[in-house]
Amino acid sequence: MSTVRDVILIAALLFTLGTGFFVINFAGNTIVTKVSSISAINQSNHSIQAFQGITKTVNRLDYVLFGIFIGMVLAVIITGWFIGGNPIFMIIYFLVLGIGIAFSTILSNVWETFSTVSAFGTTVNNFPITNNILLNLPIYLAVVGFIGVVVMFAKPFFQQNSGLGGY
Repeated sequence: MSTVRDVILIAALLFTLGTGFFVINFAGNTIVTKVSSISAINQSNHSIQAFQGITKTVNRLDYVLFGIFIGMVLAVIITGWFIGGNPIFMIIYFLVLGIGIAFSTILSNVWETFSTVSAFGTTVNNFPITNNILLNLPIYLAVVGFIGVVVMFAKPFFQQNSGLGGY
């Protein structure tokens, strides 16, 4: 049942990291905008380049979350392959997965409420991938859970060797 726990962990981590990256992006861009408007700092080309580097970095956090998502999906596939699964436990797997999908629906609604707060302005425009993943988190979790169950329970059964002759 480790694979289904990993699927639920994906939802929690994506929500946590997405929210954290969103706040970091908002704070970073706000700080750079306010500091760049100071005339003493605005006169130096080196300081302008440094602050543009900060802006580029915090605007790429969207891709970091996507990379983490892909990595976690691959981890579910790999661990699902190596964990032995008895098909009788598929019922429990689907029940826990259903609870995880219901939980991810709550996280998706919280993300929608959080990301559309007027105080954040247009920060959500810097996160098109994260916004798509977190708004459709139940769908993505259902797909990842289905892939996990297929990999875990549909692999061929290999019998243990009797040890005679090494074959």
